[in-house]
Amino acid sequence: MVLGKTILPYEFENGRVIVILDVPAFICEECGDDFIEIDVMRNIERILDKVEHNGMKMGFVEYRKAA
Repeated sequence: MVLGKTILPYEFENGRVIVILDVPAFICEECGDDFIEIDVMRNIERILDKVEHNGMKMGFVEYRKAA
């Protein structure tokens, strides 16, 4: 596992699509799977809550700027 970044797409039930860019993650050098630490996931949940309350239907969000 090496420290790197990944992209996380989210589709909400109401049809909203949000893509979070440059999310810190551990990347498996063998298979490419990514693993995200719990603190980062908590930040992602906060970002998604903000997006949902702002009424954004579709968009890209940079992790570092939004966290």
